[in-house]
Amino acid sequence: MDSTSTSSSHSRRATRSSLACLPCRSRHVKCDGKRPCCARCTELGQECSYARSRRGGLDRAALADRRQRLAAGEGTLSTSDSSRQSYTAILQVQGHSAPLMAGGLRPEPSETISVGDVILGISYPGASTDDIENDPLIKAYYEKFHGCHPFLLPQKHLTRLYQDPQRQSSFTPLLAAMRLIGSIYTSREWPVSLRDQLEACFLQASPSDPIIVQSRFLLSIALFWYDYKDAAKQEMDAATGLALELKMFLSDFAASHGGDDPVLRECWRRTWWMLYTVDAYYTGTLGTMNFRVANISPTVELPCEELEYESGDIPEPRTLQEFNCREFSTEPIHFSSFAYLIGAVQCAAAAISAAPKIATKEDSTHVIQAADSSLDGWRLLLPNDRKQVMDKNGKVDELMFQAHLLIHVSAIGLHRPFSALKFNAVEDISSCAREPPLDTPIPDLVNVHTVRVLRAVEAQIRLLALPLAEFHHTPFTTCMVSEGTLALLSACATLLKGTQLSTARDQIRMTLGCLKVLGEVWPRIARNVRELQTIAQTVLGIGAGVGRNTATPSSSAGPSFGGGEGGLDLATYVPSNDTTNSSSLGSIEDLCGWYS
Repeated sequence: MDSTSTSSSHSRRATRSSLACLPCRSRHVKCDGKRPCCARCTELGQECSYARSRRGGLDRAALADRRQRLAAGEGTLSTSDSSRQSYTAILQVQGHSAPLMAGGLRPEPSETISVGDVILGISYPGASTDDIENDPLIKAYYEKFHGCHPFLLPQKHLTRLYQDPQRQSSFTPLLAAMRLIGSIYTSREWPVSLRDQLEACFLQASPSDPIIVQSRFLLSIALFWYDYKDAAKQEMDAATGLALELKMFLSDFAASHGGDDPVLRECWRRTWWMLYTVDAYYTGTLGTMNFRVANISPTVELPCEELEYESGDIPEPRTLQEFNCREFSTEPIHFSSFAYLIGAVQCAAAAISAAPKIATKEDSTHVIQAADSSLDGWRLLLPNDRKQVMDKNGKVDELMFQAHLLIHVSAIGLHRPFSALKFNAVEDISSCAREPPLDTPIPDLVNVHTVRVLRAVEAQIRLLALPLAEFHHTPFTTCMVSEGTLALLSACATLLKGTQLSTARDQIRMTLGCLKVLGEVWPRIARNVRELQTIAQTVLGIGAGVGRNTATPSSSAGPSFGGGEGGLDLATYVPSNDTTNSSSLGSIEDLCGWYS
């Protein structure tokens, strides 16, 4: 290539970089440069901002003078206006134009973000820049979210490490992501200002810093359950890609990045395994986000117990090989709840890979003998202290709660295509756009499959009925619970009578109530609840509802994650061989992603 073409190519690359908006630049994605809002930001419904040209910019002396003039003028402003105008002015001086307080939100808790050579600070009553232990949004994160996905450092340990000035800049994007989630739980609205701050942090952070994996991972979860699916996928892809690039799945990573700190080493182990778990949740929820880490052969050790992690007393970690060979041990080996959750994900993935993509009558026995054995193996090898998810003090083990739900929904997905609980498309619901799958003839073992589904549903119900002051779990439980509800609705329409029907209706009512609680925080869940209500009205013939599809009912095109034992009284159950009149449920994109 000659010098002219090389120069031209370099010029084109520089032009693309300068035209890209700040959000697209931070995520390293293409941007059309359209102003005032690029096409990507318009599609994702997010703030779009561009860096100002640095030509003719102010030198350090001019910047210092500018800051003094801003400080002198702050006395005439209210606290809210002062924070907003000073922060925005500094951003503009440094080549950024993202407004801090977009949407009229009140100023957020203490933030410190490095942009260029300026430290950006926002103060909030009761919080200080370095006192993250008492920061209200950080506290909200740990109280409301950390227990559902416990992979970040315990709060006391994070506070201690943050006191080291050399670490503070590295922790900045993570703290911004934590505050974003804490704000969602406290304000019940999308924190535009905190999202802007987090994007600014990504621009300044080292792209290979492993803390960016944690930060983008958290942002992805928040975006997804706030119904920004495309943006959530981008962040999850970025987090997963960086984790794979850093080889976070190898045992050497935790050792090299944790140094002599056993809690920090445990944190990095947990980061990989939580990424692995949530990646599987995404795959099951949508059926479209690939389980990217499923075929990785990790050597990173398994996480310890939560109490051990919080106390800092970290034992010698167990390995995945030890866990997968636990049935051959003559002496009982203790594994953590986190380890059993990882095992549940493995079993669910193995069951799905062994099950047919398009169910046929001949696959019925194969599912029972091969795919289902993985789920039964997990359940039967549980020690007694893991079979109960609530202790004597009424505290629920959140990770075992998720593990049991995952096993149950896997059984529902595996067996329902061969059961009498058929699927049928429900008309006039926008999310029911999937084409009905091919019909599967009723197999000889239809009773076995139907009972397995109903027992898994009943096991889910028992988990939801645990006596808690507040139903508080990870939002990813939504689709697992919803699929059990869809199967139960089909049973109500075709199988259950009398007292059994009345009990099932009460269970559906309770399930919707549980999901509504989560929907008060996460808009995507609230939307899913409304869709589920409409489906229930149609299937049960209640209220206005929508018209029912009278076409021949169809089975699911494929299995999904699941398993469990339960207790519906099935003594009087006799499946019908007349499939032409069976009511059933269609696959809904956001409720039935596990069926894909």
